[in-house]
Amino acid sequence: MPPGTVDSTAPQSNTSQGWQWVMPNVAVGAFIVAMAALVWILQAREFDQQMTTLARDVQWAEQTLRLHMQSDQEFLQELAREAADGQISGGKFQTRAIQYLADNPHLSHIAWVDADGIVRNTAPLDNYNWSIGEPLARKELEQGFIAARNSRRAIYGNAYVSPLTGPTLELYAPIQHGHNFLGAMVATYPVSAMLRHLVPAWFSEKYHLSFTGAGNQLLAENSAAHPRDEGLSYSLDFDPPGNGMQLHVVAYRTHAGFAKLLPILLIVGLSLLVVWSLWSLRNNLLRRIRAEDALRAESNFRKAMEESMPTGMRAIDMRGRITYVNAAFCKMVGHSQEELIGATAPFPYWHPQDTAEHWRNLQRSLAGEAPRGGIESRFRRKDGEDFDVRIYEAPLIDSGGRQAGWMASIHDITEQRRARAELEASHQRFMAVLEGLDAAIYVADLEADEILFANKSFKNIYGYDTVGRNCWQVTSACHPDPARFMAEARKLAPHQTPLELHDCELQNGLNGRWYQLRERAIQWVDGRVVRMEIATDISDRMDMEELNSQQLERFQQSSRLITMGEMASSLAHELNQPLAAIANYNMGCVNRLQANDYRPEELLAAMQKSSAQAERAGKIIRRVRDFVKKSEPNRGAITITGVIEEVIGFAEIDARKAGVRIHVIVPPDLPEAYADKIMIEQVVLNLVKNGIEAMHDTPRSQRELAISARANGKDFIEVKVADRGHGVLAEQTEKLFAPFYTTKPEGMGMGLNICRSIIEFHHGRLWATANSGGGTVFSFTLPVNPR
Repeated sequence: MPPGTVDSTAPQSNTSQGWQWVMPNVAVGAFIVAMAALVWILQAREFDQQMTTLARDVQWAEQTLRLHMQSDQEFLQELAREAADGQISGGKFQTRAIQYLADNPHLSHIAWVDADGIVRNTAPLDNYNWSIGEPLARKELEQGFIAARNSRRAIYGNAYVSPLTGPTLELYAPIQHGHNFLGAMVATYPVSAMLRHLVPAWFSEKYHLSFTGAGNQLLAENSAAHPRDEGLSYSLDFDPPGNGMQLHVVAYRTHAGFAKLLPILLIVGLSLLVVWSLWSLRNNLLRRIRAEDALRAESNFRKAMEESMPTGMRAIDMRGRITYVNAAFCKMVGHSQEELIGATAPFPYWHPQDTAEHWRNLQRSLAGEAPRGGIESRFRRKDGEDFDVRIYEAPLIDSGGRQAGWMASIHDITEQRRARAELEASHQRFMAVLEGLDAAIYVADLEADEILFANKSFKNIYGYDTVGRNCWQVTSACHPDPARFMAEARKLAPHQTPLELHDCELQNGLNGRWYQLRERAIQWVDGRVVRMEIATDISDRMDMEELNSQQLERFQQSSRLITMGEMASSLAHELNQPLAAIANYNMGCVNRLQANDYRPEELLAAMQKSSAQAERAGKIIRRVRDFVKKSEPNRGAITITGVIEEVIGFAEIDARKAGVRIHVIVPPDLPEAYADKIMIEQVVLNLVKNGIEAMHDTPRSQRELAISARANGKDFIEVKVADRGHGVLAEQTEKLFAPFYTTKPEGMGMGLNICRSIIEFHHGRLWATANSGGGTVFSFTLPVNPR
């Protein structure tokens, strides 16, 4: 049958073959069902026989147990009659009871209880359940004793768990003389002893026996080691003693003998033989049909594959003549199969300008020298359009194992070449941008710490042989501590990138310049996670910041000097008082000494007062000197209360002159701040002076300045200076801290700017808000922790 043709008789043939095999399959199925039903009937019959045997054995065991227990009841009743007639004494009771216990080991002991429930005698004597002369100790014993007294007949008590014998029963036989109740004879049955001594050994070896009480509670069982056949079980109510006791019997699982399995094996074997015979016959008859179907399917598949394949296929014989082309190749070159099959070189799709190269490639293919990686060439379609191709040649082997020619697969790579050219151009642009950056950039592998890429700026710093070396060794003069990265880079998955790892400023030990280092985890071109570092030269910015810091320090010094200049007259007046007092005290002492009219204690008091005034003047002078002297920032633990006290010492003179009342609200448990004391005093003093000046037009009765402090979270302290002055407009709030902006006619506009710079130097924040009672509230924060 030629490739690509379809056998129209195939469906009808398959249908007729299917109907031919219906009856044999039905017959075999009926045979198997009949055999299975036979096996089931035989097993059901055997199960019925086993259940009959089990029921008979259980009834025999039940009768045996009942006979033994009936004999025990008769013995107890006989003892009760003799005790009622006074014919038995304690010694005789012991002899007969011990003898009976020895002959009947399923009983543990026998007791004689009087009408008051007191144990008169017990056999054997050495037991812990019964004590002579003591009343019945257990609730279960009292209940059985009361039931026997009320019913006037032998009765069994409820089963209970004894600490010595486990689950236990008692048989109570009343002792009565006429209508008088004299007590009871009690026999104790350990339930496990009943199973052990009253059931024959052959019965225990064949069946699993168990007693259960009320609530299906397990009282005793003969053995739990052997596997049981739960399908063969029998249960009955055990009466006597009754009281919810049941006897459960389950047959042990036995292995069926070969004789029992032989019929099943024969039936199964015969069924398999019939099925195998039918299966072999069917295979022999359908082998030819399957072969034809496979050949037809293979032909159709190959035809469909050739038509759907996007790759062009072309076959030539050993002389270079085209023998086969598929539809994809015809569509690729624009020629039909009739135009191509049988054509010889030069082929119509060859490009005219590359004819010599096409001839060389054809000769190499015919000689078997075509490269395994394929040959890139240029073809021309029938409409004149050019396109690039890659050709892979392979030997074409016929069914006899001989080479009949060469099969070529042709791939259109025009779009691939265009994309590759665009990618190369994009790569060149990207590299030009990276190489032109002033920032030094490198990319390193996370596992081996090997530098994968470095731009020109990085190589200018560390050398042009850095790629391939260890990144930590290359950048040993300037690299961040990996322990301070915000994430463990080696544990990151590709979907977690990009991720910022570190951002810091470091000085390079090689050239002494400062760099801002930014570490990021990114996904590399091969999909793995790598680390990229970008180092930006910030030396000029650092120099500028240093210069600004120096200028700010000069401004702070100038600001303190200006503040002291403004307060000079007030300080002079403040110093005049202690100096005048010192002069008066000294003159008084001199006069007393010259007149020789003095007492030592009076002179001592005057000199002490003079010394106190001198100390006061010295403290004022030291405070002014410490405030205005130039010094480096010295941050440490300071108390806000001490800072406020120092500031009030400076400002209270102006406050008294202006009629301003200063209120300080600082909690005693406020933590210490971490700051430079002199710089913070300058900030607070500036804010206090501004508050005093702001209340110049405020009525004297309302001139109040409040200084308060509180904890702001765990890490900061917040200080507030609130005045009752004229206040500021909302649009002026942020301008207050701008350089050279002032609301005072004589102001320089640098005080609040310097204050904000000082607070930000301490990693705090300074801001202004409107006071609810009129005026302005200036607030700033200071850190508590040195970090």
